[in-house]
Amino acid sequence: MSNEEKIEVAEQRIIELKTLISHWKTSHISSRRSTAEFVEAILADRQETKAA
Repeated sequence: MSNEEKIEVAEQRIIELKTLISHWKTSHISSRRSTAEFVEAILADRQETKAA
């Protein structure tokens, strides 16, 4: 894996973590599954927007 690829993967992970932290701060959902589904939905929306 090249340095550029590593950076891209790391940047994506940072976005995921920031999204998850933001969700935890604003939500009272206690279920890990619900939280994971919520974050996945947000990330999917971001990826669709980025691809368009």
